[in-house]
Amino acid sequence: MPAYRLLLVILTPLIFLYLSWLSINKKSRRFFWQHLGFNYSGLPKHGLWFHCASVGEVITLLPLLKDLHQNAPQLKFIVTTNTDTGSRIVKRQDLDYLFHSYLPFDWVSSISRFIGTTQPTALYVMETEIWPNLFTVCHNDEIPVRIINARLSSKTTSANSWIKALLKTALSRVTAVYARTEKDAEAYAQLGAAEDIVTNTGNLKLTTVLSYGQENENQGETEIDTAGREYVLVASTHENEELQIYRIWQQLDRDELLIIAPRHPERSASIIKQLSCRHIAVRSKQQAITAETKVFLLDSIGELNSYFPHAKLVIMGGSFVAVGGHNILEPASANRAIITGPYMENFTEELALMLDSNAIIQLSSYEEIGDCLNRLLNNDADRLSLQENTCDLTKSAEGILENYSAIILKQLNEADITNQ
Repeated sequence: MPAYRLLLVILTPLIFLYLSWLSINKKSRRFFWQHLGFNYSGLPKHGLWFHCASVGEVITLLPLLKDLHQNAPQLKFIVTTNTDTGSRIVKRQDLDYLFHSYLPFDWVSSISRFIGTTQPTALYVMETEIWPNLFTVCHNDEIPVRIINARLSSKTTSANSWIKALLKTALSRVTAVYARTEKDAEAYAQLGAAEDIVTNTGNLKLTTVLSYGQENENQGETEIDTAGREYVLVASTHENEELQIYRIWQQLDRDELLIIAPRHPERSASIIKQLSCRHIAVRSKQQAITAETKVFLLDSIGELNSYFPHAKLVIMGGSFVAVGGHNILEPASANRAIITGPYMENFTEELALMLDSNAIIQLSSYEEIGDCLNRLLNNDADRLSLQENTCDLTKSAEGILENYSAIILKQLNEADITNQ
């Protein structure tokens, strides 16, 4: 720790310049001052403090916070993030019990000022963030530090001995580690966390499935009219995907309707021209689906969610071209059979979850789509098996969310915080 603190002192001018550049670039004074340990006057005292690195962790955390609020509505939550994008996600919720701040940099003075102003009752750190001074200051101020949905990257587990020793010291200040998987639990133990504080509690990432499904249910579905036709939904497509998949669909000559929902509806005219389909109905033109319609172009905004629950099969776009894929948990929340392509770099964790649960089929190229579609559409047992597995994923999400909520509420009750 002394060497770490000396290193921070040496690097302070560079860190200061970097934060200055970022705050100017983002046009945010709050970004600058809060990272330095100032400007926390709008935050509540004695709230629960949750730290998320950025957007992904915030999205994973939000269903848990909403569930905690339902069980203990008097609680206030402070969510700290490192990034501006994470801040925007928190603020977009517009909830009176949810507050955002940027995490003070890992200087003892800045952390102490944040804690002195907010006096949090506990700190819950999402996933991988291990800050030596942060954990030490909290420990010295008797603020419990718990890591939830804990995971470790291969970069961390293969770090040099000095880094590992530093992380081991930081983990000695931690009260509990709730790991996503048994593998993650073992990684924390190997890094130096005491075995009696590490448990495999499940992956909170699954709660985004539950949250998504609940939001759709609460908002209600847009009424759709497909003229009684069964349909295959190709969702969030990009340039060239529509044409390639449509050509495959033509060769299959199936009776089902093909619904194409482009990621960017403004591409509608070019898609219509590319497909050159005689029997196409276009949503933006209010054209009705009939028995003769081969393709329905869903070139609208905000209606795709209503088409997931009734689809016979979903093909996720953005995955057969190199754009990194789109959120496969959305159709999973509707318990659909789902096919995706090889390019899923933006959703590697979600894909791994679903592949492990046999709740999705990933293809390596367009050439594999035809055989896969015929098999799933002709074989009800195979398709329904995929649907059942996505349903099991949703049920699993319910159990994990309830478990995490119960753990945190129990800790608060034991500390007599929920009644404050």
